[in-house]
Amino acid sequence: MSRQQGMTLIEVLLAMALTALLAVLLGSLVNLWLDARGRLAARESTNARVLDICGLLDRRLAGLVWRPLQEQRRPLHNAVLDWHPAENRLDWVALDALPVGADQGGGRLRRQRLEWNASTDRLRLSRSAELDAVDAPAWQQVLDQPGVERLNLEFHGGGRWLAYPPLAEPANGVRLTFTLQGAGYVCTFALPQTG
Repeated sequence: MSRQQGMTLIEVLLAMALTALLAVLLGSLVNLWLDARGRLAARESTNARVLDICGLLDRRLAGLVWRPLQEQRRPLHNAVLDWHPAENRLDWVALDALPVGADQGGGRLRRQRLEWNASTDRLRLSRSAELDAVDAPAWQQVLDQPGVERLNLEFHGGGRWLAYPPLAEPANGVRLTFTLQGAGYVCTFALPQTG
C-alpha cells in the first residue's frame, strides 16, 4: 500500500476559499469599526459645537439689561426680550465685554439678535453697538451655524414655559430647543432679574 503525500487539488481550493472568506469577513468588520469610529468622532465634534453655541448664548443672556431704545430722542417701546415669532428672531440688550470695531462706538451695552432662517437652516447671533439706530443698525455677526433644521424658543414665567415672554412679570428663563444635523438639543438659560 502506498501512502499519499501532500494535499489534493480539492483540499487546496477549499483552503483558499476559506482563507478568502475569512479575509472578506475581517475586512467588513474593520470597515464597520472605522465607520462607527468616524460617526462617534463627528458626534463628539457636533456636541462640542453645541456646547460652544450654548455657552455663547448663556454669556449674552446673562448680561441682559433693560435699556429703552430711542429714535430722534423719543423713547420707543421695546420689551426686555423682544420676540418676533414670524421672523424667528429674538432681540435684547446686554452687557458685552467683547470688543467691537472702532467705528461702532464705545461702551459695553450691545443690542443682541438671535435669528433662525428656516429656508437656509442657519442660526445666527449678531450684535450692534448702535442702541438707538432702530431702522437699520449695523450688525456684527458673532455666530453663523449651518445645519440647524428646527428651532423652538420658550420663555419661563409664572412657574411654566410659555411660547411668548410673559407680560405680567419679567421672564426668568429661556429654553432653546433645536435640531442640528439630525440630533436634538436643548439649552436652558437662567435670566438675571431685570427691572
